[in-house]
Amino acid sequence: MQNEMCNPAPMKDDLIARVLEILKEAGFIVSRRCEARSFDLAARRIELTLLAKIMRNIDGMSEEIAKSIKRAAFCLLASPIVVGERTGTSFLEDDVVYHRYGIPALNTRTLYDYFVEEVHPYVYSATGGLYVSIDGEAMKLAREKKELSLGDIASELGVSRRSVSKYEEGRMSTTIELALKLEEILDTKLIEPLEVLNTEFKTPSSDILKAGVEEATSGLEKDILSMMEEIGFEILTTAYAPFSAVSFSEPPSRARSEGTKILTGISRYTDRMVKRARIVSSLSQVTRTRSVFVVNGNIKQVQIDNTVLFGKEELKRIRDPEEFTCVMEERAEERV
Repeated sequence: MQNEMCNPAPMKDDLIARVLEILKEAGFIVSRRCEARSFDLAARRIELTLLAKIMRNIDGMSEEIAKSIKRAAFCLLASPIVVGERTGTSFLEDDVVYHRYGIPALNTRTLYDYFVEEVHPYVYSATGGLYVSIDGEAMKLAREKKELSLGDIASELGVSRRSVSKYEEGRMSTTIELALKLEEILDTKLIEPLEVLNTEFKTPSSDILKAGVEEATSGLEKDILSMMEEIGFEILTTAYAPFSAVSFSEPPSRARSEGTKILTGISRYTDRMVKRARIVSSLSQVTRTRSVFVVNGNIKQVQIDNTVLFGKEELKRIRDPEEFTCVMEERAEERV
């Protein structure tokens, strides 16, 4: 046990291996492991794309990392998810959904049940304990059928009439114990299954989307992303990810479903860059995007896997997104 505590990496490797096994059994195609502080991998099944952060203790998720994952998920029409083992010193419970900064978090058992067995969880964790959601319409129909008033239900449950009213309006969750008692009183099933993933892709808050060129982390990134903007691309930077930004040929609100969407890396030509380019290539295949690395200096090859390479000096000669895309396609054909 002492060796395990001193060497957490192998334990995380085991957790990632289990997540990969579950997702593949559920029919997902899965990217390479990202080896970044942001999400650990991307996975896609038909039209559902996941960005998964995998960690032993979900309390290790910072708000900054959560924002970076949400930003990437918004760009890539993906649902962010956290898979872990613990919260604090306690194990995550089976069939319970936790949340960290608005991202759903669950253990591998719940992940398996949800994606492989297609069994939805019913319980979520929040401040104060475990809660469930009530089907307010079914509750009202059952109450009226039994000719019970809101006050009658309140008295039976030992809660206020206002609370019962909120249950029926779908405005308030309740504890498992109260929900089960309510089902017993009304003799009907009322606890609703949870939709674990947010698949509506609403525009996130402005602090998450505030991620243009000015948010780049290095002078080289700012320089090259500014050049991409001058060409005509819209830029959203992606902190802590294997790529530096997502470049759009249309405004992000439209280009997320239309136009060209490019995972854009920036680096000198190094062995580490080659490794990152392979990871980004894998991500682009899963997320159905394109991938490019703009290299400061000479490039030794025009493509690494499916990631096209551009020299910084070459970029200066590009006039618009269409020309940029044409060069990418030509280089892809050269490799074939």
